[in-house]
Amino acid sequence: MRLQNISFILVLLVLLCFSASIWANSADKELIAEAGKARVSLVKELLASNSFEEESLNAALFAAIKRGSKDVTKILLDAGADVNARTNNSFTALIQASQDGRHFVVDVLLAAGADVNAVAPDENNVTALIMASQMGRHEVVTLLLEAGAKVNVSRADGMTPLMLASQEGHRRVVPLLIDAKASLDVSLDNGATALMIASQHGHLSAIYALIAAGANVNAQASNGITSLGLAIRYRHQEAVKLLKDAGGR
Repeated sequence: MRLQNISFILVLLVLLCFSASIWANSADKELIAEAGKARVSLVKELLASNSFEEESLNAALFAAIKRGSKDVTKILLDAGADVNARTNNSFTALIQASQDGRHFVVDVLLAAGADVNAVAPDENNVTALIMASQMGRHEVVTLLLEAGAKVNVSRADGMTPLMLASQEGHRRVVPLLIDAKASLDVSLDNGATALMIASQHGHLSAIYALIAAGANVNAQASNGITSLGLAIRYRHQEAVKLLKDAGGR
């Protein structure tokens, strides 16, 4: 009889632990879901009535960031989420928010101590500034530069924020990077500079800004081609005139 009682108690304990585990897992999923929907009040209720591991808080943090909710982001950070947490692709919360152009969220993350120069090794060594510059997120670029982002950082392939912004023709980002003392004539392994890249794509605003800032208009790539040569090759007639007027050969 005693053995039967002991067995019953053990089974009951196992069931209780299993039920607690299921409940915890359910609460984790609910927190992440509500964070992703930016439901401030429900997120607060869940945090008040449950104890969450940092891993779950971090997952909810990324859900809130992708939604663009600065309020939920702050709540989760205050609850213990890691401001420098990383996703499976090694993006930090700040890199993700910068790529998405969530400038209000970026402001919250920076205020909470996010590493402005963190690198994502699994994603070509990008930083928050690299992603923001590539995507043309001028408001984010401004915040990152004010927070001390390294303007002359480069991806694993050598592309700098200025090169990427010039390649995409982001007319509001290129001047910001130039004003932050971005290196104008740094080149890739093939000798290409930001001006060459802008000229190849015919981005007049980037070409003008780079020339006005003093970029070497006659720098040559490893194959000898110049910015003017690229503009001619890709038939960007307005770019050709602009480069010739600046002394391009």
